[in-house]
Order: sequence, then C-alpha cells, then structure tokens
Amino acid sequence: MQLVSVMVRKLNHGVDYGEFRKGWIPDEVVPGDPRTRVITAANMENPQEIVTIAIIEDDHGPESVQEWMERLAPVEERRFERIKDMVGPPSLNAVYQVLAEDDLSKPIAE
Repeated sequence: MQLVSVMVRKLNHGVDYGEFRKGWIPDEVVPGDPRTRVITAANMENPQEIVTIAIIEDDHGPESVQEWMERLAPVEERRFERIKDMVGPPSLNAVYQVLAEDDLSKPIAE
C-alpha cells in the first residue's frame, strides 16, 4: 500500500519561496523517516500558494502513521517555529492512500 502526505499553504505577502525553503529544510534527519521523496510545487496562477507532496515508503501503512508522526514531532515542531511567520495555516494537510498511479503518455490497461 502506498501513502502520500499532502499539504497546501500560502506564503505570506513579501515572503519568497527561497526564504521559506531555508526555514523549511529539516535541521535533523530522523533515521527511518518514511518520507523518502518530497515534491514542492507553486501554483502557476498564484505562486504564493505551494503544495508539498511527500511520498511515503511502501512498508509504512496506515497503521504506522501515528508512530512515525510522533517520532518526527520534535523536528517538525522546530520547522514550524522557523516558518510560522512566513505562511498561513494549511488549507489542506492530510495523508492519502494511493489508489492508482498512471503514465498518461502510454495507453492505460483497464
């Protein structure tokens, strides 16, 4: 089972992504952090709106979400303190189960 974590938020007026990113980068790597790939993207119509999608390792299912969130909490709290004045509250912050992954440049078998 594949999971993804998705967060959407807006940079405050006058904050650019480079400044935000400096505060966002974790100050510590937690061994076993299941977020092995993180994609951040800006809305093409409103570059102040950013979405972050974390791909969760396959061996971490819904039953382990609470455990790894607790292990990561100290690092995440420090990150939040660094960026809290740069962004508004998330408009979306959730973990999703991947139902399909498709390559639209190729025919998709039903």
